[in-house]
Amino acid sequence: MSATASSIRRLSNTLYGIAEKWVTGRLIRSTSCPYEQARIKMLFDYLFFYSLVLLPFLGAVAYHHDWANTFITVSFVSIFVLCALLMAAGVNIAIAGTVASLNTLVIPMLSSFTNDLDVSPIYAIPWMMACLLGYFVINLRAATGLSAVLFLYLGLVAFIKINNVPVLLPATYSAIDKYLATPFLMAGYMIVCLRVWGVYYLNITRLEQKARLEQQQQFTAMITQKLSRQFLLVKGLSRSGKTENIEGNTEMLDACFSEIEKQCDTAIQYLDGGQPE
Repeated sequence: MSATASSIRRLSNTLYGIAEKWVTGRLIRSTSCPYEQARIKMLFDYLFFYSLVLLPFLGAVAYHHDWANTFITVSFVSIFVLCALLMAAGVNIAIAGTVASLNTLVIPMLSSFTNDLDVSPIYAIPWMMACLLGYFVINLRAATGLSAVLFLYLGLVAFIKINNVPVLLPATYSAIDKYLATPFLMAGYMIVCLRVWGVYYLNITRLEQKARLEQQQQFTAMITQKLSRQFLLVKGLSRSGKTENIEGNTEMLDACFSEIEKQCDTAIQYLDGGQPE
């Protein structure tokens, strides 16, 4: 049993690695910025794992002949595949991220509207994820724009519900279906959030730790170089002072001692992390 699980895990990791390399390879090679590379991998993880989570749901709605939700889910996943193809072609990550964010926002809105204006967590969580994706992949302005669209839609839903405006679209699923599907969809959404943004946060943390370590190493190398130069100067001045002392030249000896003191002060300032005056 454990051997079978191990084989499945290795196969899954292999397939994931192949897909990631094929989709992100060109974009990763086009930039040397590690933070940009982390964003590229985050977008791929979002597309990959979100699509993976929806596949069982797609099979379930197709099995129950729920053609409306089948069409919506197929459209949703197809747009994610398009985003992956854009990334594989080397298109700017902002474009693929914009399409993915709008897909996560608009398609669930259409599904919500056709299902008696349902704004339960099975739709609210994807809308939140769309805004988060817009923020992390594009910028704050994009996330704000997505949030504004969401606010307008929720305002429209509130207006229709409060004023009992008739919507001549029958719900494609019953309340029982929604209650049964919600736990599984929520679990899938949580997996996507933890995998995508959890790994992204870990990558950013590692990059920051690596950057601090490199900065410390550079600082240490600089201090070592400067101190070596100062010690060589002090060594040379000591020899000169010894010679002047033997020859009885007290003025030059005092000058050597003064210069040695100055170089020692400079070395102390280097050790304190400051710049010599």
